[in-house]
Amino acid sequence: MSLQARKQKIITMNNNNYPKTLGNRQLLNLGLLLLLFLSVIFLFSLYSSRTIRHYENTKFTSPSPFENIELEAVSALVYDIKNKKIIFERNAYEMRPLASITKVLSVITALDLLPKETIVKIDKNSLLEEGDTGLYKDEKWKLSDLIDYSLTASSNDGISAIAASAGALSGLNNYQDRERDFVDKMNSKARQIGMSNSYFINATGLDLKDGRSGGYSNAYETALLLAYALERYPEILESTTHSSIDIASLSNIRHKASNTNNGIRNISGLVGSKTGFTEMAGGNLAIIIDGGLGRPFVIVALGSSIEGRINDVTSMAQKTFEYLAGGN
Repeated sequence: MSLQARKQKIITMNNNNYPKTLGNRQLLNLGLLLLLFLSVIFLFSLYSSRTIRHYENTKFTSPSPFENIELEAVSALVYDIKNKKIIFERNAYEMRPLASITKVLSVITALDLLPKETIVKIDKNSLLEEGDTGLYKDEKWKLSDLIDYSLTASSNDGISAIAASAGALSGLNNYQDRERDFVDKMNSKARQIGMSNSYFINATGLDLKDGRSGGYSNAYETALLLAYALERYPEILESTTHSSIDIASLSNIRHKASNTNNGIRNISGLVGSKTGFTEMAGGNLAIIIDGGLGRPFVIVALGSSIEGRINDVTSMAQKTFEYLAGGN
């Protein structure tokens, strides 16, 4: 082969290889661009996920309206009935003497046993209870009216008469036996409601001479009691939202019942309330407020004082509305 022919062959081989070399470089550049693109996407996703987690953590750790609340009560709780959720509690499971809040369970138990139109006669044994709210021996009442009177004025005589009438269904003749039978039914009802730790010795919640209270519960189970009353017998709560009520018995005797919760004017959206006070219990108060749009809340203060219980539930009610205003 001549020298000129060899040169021509080398040039031809180089020309054939050049496009292949250029194609490899294009693939290499394309791969680098793809790697860079994927790196940018990865870094953006990482940044976004960290930003979202930071936002969620910031929401979770935002201060609660209840954070610095000052209360006199030993035990306190705010319970969201709709969501079955505690939004604030302080010693909510500590057992405490319930005092006259016991009467709410007594009324619920009686209504399970007796029609609202039942005629209740005030007997002499009922009038032996502590405190005089103006009832008379042999006076006759419609059950629903006596319930309104007894819960508003926290009448021990009225509740005892109701318990005796309901206890008479057992066929027992002795007053004390009828009362014990009724209290047994109260304790059974408490278990049904979910008050598994609560127990009751009498229908009024009054302290006994042997140093025991008439009933024991905690703030959480007291909230369950009020929530059940609202669900099952809401009509028993209406009278407790008034400063006083005027009512006449079937014996044509007119009575005025002043509410033992003298702070009801300071509580917005009040749906129901029940006070309690004995030497052992101190000042107790349980209320239900309407947070709006079907959001009722139970607020409980146990182991406060007569005036302190009003301040305690008023403060917790205000904080509850702040909680709702925060979008909860």
